[in-house]
Amino acid sequence: MNLPLDFNTAEPWTRIVKIGVSIVAVYAIAMVGFFLKGNFLGGAFLLVFALAFYFVLRRARRMSMGAKGRLTRDSVSVHRVRVWGFSLNVPSGEFSLNRFSAVGVAQLIVVDRPPGVPKDTGIVQLLGRPGTPNIEVMIDDIDTAQALAAELSATLKLELTSVAVPGQTIRRYTT
Repeated sequence: MNLPLDFNTAEPWTRIVKIGVSIVAVYAIAMVGFFLKGNFLGGAFLLVFALAFYFVLRRARRMSMGAKGRLTRDSVSVHRVRVWGFSLNVPSGEFSLNRFSAVGVAQLIVVDRPPGVPKDTGIVQLLGRPGTPNIEVMIDDIDTAQALAAELSATLKLELTSVAVPGQTIRRYTT
């Protein structure tokens, strides 16, 4: 494996935040327009839904939103990610590799897959020891993710392990 490896798993989240901020801006303009026209009932209705949307966004903000940085043989450095003035929930700092316990692969399984939807998705992470964040290095189809994880594990001399997606458990069945 060729190191250093530059990675940016926060890219999908930057796109989502840009779309969300655009929708909120249009929604706010519509709400102010209702109030300025004297339609207080319509404005109040939009305000109630804006508050509900705000509380949903507060919960979504707690989720990990990937990472952007560089992995070398000695350390990993990750940078803050900002989109139009909003900071994403990503780790930041410089961490030596001895602060990580393993290379993990999380598999997002798509059960009912229509034609054209890619295979199951794999997320490759560096699993931090206590006090060190987990850092997402790659998101791709599961076969590519497992291949990179195996190569990364051998190169960095870290254990390779399966990781459960938040809210799920790993179960293995044999027949």
